[in-house]
Amino acid sequence: MTKTANAFAMPSAARTFYEAHPVAEDIKSQLEETAMFLINVSRRSTEAAFQLGEHLERAAELLPEGTLEKWAVERCGYTARHVRTQRAVFRNLARYKDILVELAVGPTVLGKLSAAEPEQIEQAIGFAAQNGKLRVQDVGAIMAGSKNEAEARPQIDPHDVGGVDGLKAIIAIKVRDGIKSFVGHLEEIRTHVSEALPKKNIVKKTLAEKTHLTARLAHKELESLAQFVRPYPTAAYVISNSALPGKTGWAAVSALLYKMGSETTWPDKGELRTWLETEVVPILEWATSKSSAPAWPRANVPVEVSTDGPVPANDDGSPDPVAMSFPSMEERMESIAAAFGATATVEAPKSKLTLEDDVPSVAEALAKPGKHVTRPEMVGRIKSASGIATKSATPPNAAA
Repeated sequence: MTKTANAFAMPSAARTFYEAHPVAEDIKSQLEETAMFLINVSRRSTEAAFQLGEHLERAAELLPEGTLEKWAVERCGYTARHVRTQRAVFRNLARYKDILVELAVGPTVLGKLSAAEPEQIEQAIGFAAQNGKLRVQDVGAIMAGSKNEAEARPQIDPHDVGGVDGLKAIIAIKVRDGIKSFVGHLEEIRTHVSEALPKKNIVKKTLAEKTHLTARLAHKELESLAQFVRPYPTAAYVISNSALPGKTGWAAVSALLYKMGSETTWPDKGELRTWLETEVVPILEWATSKSSAPAWPRANVPVEVSTDGPVPANDDGSPDPVAMSFPSMEERMESIAAAFGATATVEAPKSKLTLEDDVPSVAEALAKPGKHVTRPEMVGRIKSASGIATKSATPPNAAA
């Protein structure tokens, strides 16, 4: 007998249930589909835990009120406690599903977390993000600590809670609301692009006006959510976001949003449609996908950005991303030489002029007026100091 046949071969207890609680045949058919899923589910994953709770909630809506646990026990072999736990996971943690799946929080931990208050859930998510894992005892400690704090003092704003636990709590809020905002902005951009693509003529300026500010905002949100802050290696006074790992999907998302932030960096009209269809839409779909491991839409991601040389800074002191994308003069010369099988060594010329010898200090200049130097004299001094021979006053072909 096949697995499907076994699922439909109801035990006598289940048959007794349907006799005691009559339901319409079409409802029974839907219940049997749900029962097949509940019986056959084998994965113990975060995603599966939410699916179990969702199917149990669906069955509860179809069954006579108050009979779900009895049906699940008799028809599917579940315990009443397991039914209650899975339903609580779906009802109480659904709004946090995406981040919990991303953090791979186990089903047992989800069961414990489903009994927590929203503030405790957010704190637990922050703890998991900080430590890379979340255990049942961690959730228990957070819930116990929150209870003790609530009994000891009145409720206060999470942003007024000090210490590492307070920081974790507001980080959890930032992750929850920040991801929602970021994904919403990507969806907004994708909607405008999708509306423009069916048109015979895509007006670049119009589409850019609708999306470029949102793209800039989303680019900053991604920096805030996913990138660390550090001083620039060769200019410690420049504090900037560290780059996302090169040749990765999220680095490509960041680069795309930066490019979309200004109409001047968009492709020309002849290449615009191809760029939107083959790069913009697929990358935005990848970034907003709700599947656990979406496939990267294309093989070629942007090359890794080199950070060997100094980088010009923006007005706010952060390195200019556009300048970071261009190779240095030394790199270009080495690349050209390599094409001919040679090695290029580029050294900056050293000037023989020293400003300290030729330019007086401000104090010296104010103490006594300097002698006015004519232009020919200044040119002569520069040529002399640089080792440049001056032209002879005598014509070269004159008689000796």
